[in-house]
Amino acid sequence: MSTSLQTLLSEVAGDGRAAVQRLRGMWFTMAQTSVASGLAWYIANDVLAHPQPFFAPIAAAVCLSISNVLRAQRALQMIIGVSLGIWLGALVHDLLGTGVVPIAVAVLIGLCVAVLLGQSYIGQGMMFVNQTVVSSILVLALYRSGAISERIDDALIGGGLAIVFAVFLFPANPLNVLRRARVGVLDTLHDVLSRIAEIACGDRLPTPDWPLLAVDRVHEQVGGLIQSRATARQVVRVSPRRWGIRKAVEGADHQAVHVALLASSVLQLARVVAAALDGGDRLPQPVHDVLVDLAEAAALAESDPVAANTRTSAAQRNALLLQSDARDRCEVVLADVVQTCADDLQRVIELRQP
Repeated sequence: MSTSLQTLLSEVAGDGRAAVQRLRGMWFTMAQTSVASGLAWYIANDVLAHPQPFFAPIAAAVCLSISNVLRAQRALQMIIGVSLGIWLGALVHDLLGTGVVPIAVAVLIGLCVAVLLGQSYIGQGMMFVNQTVVSSILVLALYRSGAISERIDDALIGGGLAIVFAVFLFPANPLNVLRRARVGVLDTLHDVLSRIAEIACGDRLPTPDWPLLAVDRVHEQVGGLIQSRATARQVVRVSPRRWGIRKAVEGADHQAVHVALLASSVLQLARVVAAALDGGDRLPQPVHDVLVDLAEAAALAESDPVAANTRTSAAQRNALLLQSDARDRCEVVLADVVQTCADDLQRVIELRQP
């Protein structure tokens, strides 16, 4: 078997294992979504005898989905968006009938409402606007006299079940939500710092766009961290089962803020190193050592804080050495940014929840 084929099979196997791992991590959430959708259909179709109860299971499935992030907010946005879209579709039908122009008008009005709401709690993200527009289109496309109240009832059934599942029965554990997001950021920062270390010592030739790729990866993870923080705050505020861990969640949320600050410092470090290399400057040897220490500390910050502290202390000593030996403005700036990264990482480790 050729080396290239072995490499391909190894990559495929690795991707398969990662996919199975993702599935295992989401199975309980997906099971909740499936059960809630089935219950929504049962209530709307078998109990209330609605002839076309598709809004109910759709509402439950869309709100719960495969993610436990911002579920309660999604449910409220969906209920309001679907209800508004249904009434909007019915109004446009009464005025203009069905066809190309009525659908275009309904979509335009729905989008205008979304813009007017802006970034309010209901208007955040795309759930509200999407459900408003889609519901108005479905009402126009499947219009049936007397079905408006049934469609709203279906939306309330599906959304209500989603709220029951997300808030009362199976609320997300906010500490786990924050931990997953925090680990995601720290793992990415470890990769970025390791790459910077390799580039700084000449083990890897940098591509022209490598700092931009690092920015994209870090910002993606920080965006997930921001959503996780919002989810944690919502859960401990509205879910009775999570009221007892409010103090712990406040501490974990405070740590998450410092993780985001650390991410900003690492990106600044990448920019400074890239600028120094572009200018033809030779980076002093302690730069590589301190980057390796920072990378390892980021990797260990969650699983082994004692070892992470040791690595961070070594990074701080190397940062002081860089500052004392700095000969020009570039080295002074580099030493300052390295020191900031080490200090931010130390703070993240100190705030780690027991």
